[in-house]
Amino acid sequence: MKMYRSVFVGLAFLSLFVMATGCQPSQQRDTAAAEPTIQPTETTTEKPPVKVTESEPVVTGDVPVLKVENPAHDFGEIGPGASDKCEYKFKNVGTATLKIDRIQSTCGCTVPQLKKKIYEPGESGVIKLTFKAPTVKGKVKKHLYIVSNDPKKPRFELEVKAKVVVKVSIAPEAVELRLDKDNGGMPDIVVKSLDDREFSIKSVIVPQQAIKVKIDPAKKAKEFVLKPAVDINKLNQFNTGIIQVRTDHPQAGTLSVRYEALQKYVIQRPRMILQNVEPAKAIIKDNFIRSNYGTPVEIASVTSRNNYMEIESQERDGEHLKLKIKITPPARTATSRRYITDEMTVVLKDETMLKIRCSGWYKLR
Repeated sequence: MKMYRSVFVGLAFLSLFVMATGCQPSQQRDTAAAEPTIQPTETTTEKPPVKVTESEPVVTGDVPVLKVENPAHDFGEIGPGASDKCEYKFKNVGTATLKIDRIQSTCGCTVPQLKKKIYEPGESGVIKLTFKAPTVKGKVKKHLYIVSNDPKKPRFELEVKAKVVVKVSIAPEAVELRLDKDNGGMPDIVVKSLDDREFSIKSVIVPQQAIKVKIDPAKKAKEFVLKPAVDINKLNQFNTGIIQVRTDHPQAGTLSVRYEALQKYVIQRPRMILQNVEPAKAIIKDNFIRSNYGTPVEIASVTSRNNYMEIESQERDGEHLKLKIKITPPARTATSRRYITDEMTVVLKDETMLKIRCSGWYKLR
């Protein structure tokens, strides 16, 4: 038994030795085969994206790039009609020749000047601007454009701002009038100096003379109270307009009062559009005359400029009047135009004159 035990123990030690010595190289080989090749770690840091701004455009390729030092200029407070100057400095920061075609102005109140139109890479230039303020008070903003061969901004925008300040006020600046009120409900107009400077009112202009204002151009004062006289009949015909007041104050600007009156009668459809009409084939269109002051609508006469239009029928609706208007397009000839137009004049019994127009075109043959 002792002999067998010795043999067993010996075999066990031999097996352990073989396993220890035999497995070690194999383990090393498997590990070497399984491990991936270690690559060196990159130490470069990812660059943040380049931010494109007005002042620092990104140059890519062989192209011209226009850079303007300050594309917006604010004149601040300025007098009405006053002139002032400013400059826009620019530079070609690209790698090709910059060619400026023109400086485009959106209105006549800005006059740009440019010494030359060709600028090599790195070359600078200046645009000189003369700004003439409007005569109406308030904020103003205008734009100019540099038109060039810059591929990214072929129409570079420049801005000019100002605030027009006047030294004479007018009140009210807008009025709503009515034909059924004494003097149309027109209030007094107060024209006042804001800098304690005396001035004269040189003229008051009202188109169509629906409103008249008496003045004394020789009188000087710091404040005037004007009393407009309204012609009701003319106001009924010309119900919207502007009263323009001109003074000799150097910073008065444009003084005006807008007025609007509710008309005595209103046509629902003052213009009618016809499509694909046929020669000599009558068309009936509905229309409506509304009374705004409770006076019934009564027609005294009707005329048609080209004799295409006539009133087929009329029906009273309270003080208002429903109309059916018959339009008969004329026969066509070889020289006839495709389009037709006409105008009907409706005169009411109180001599109010109303216009109804029509326009259209013939159906294609």
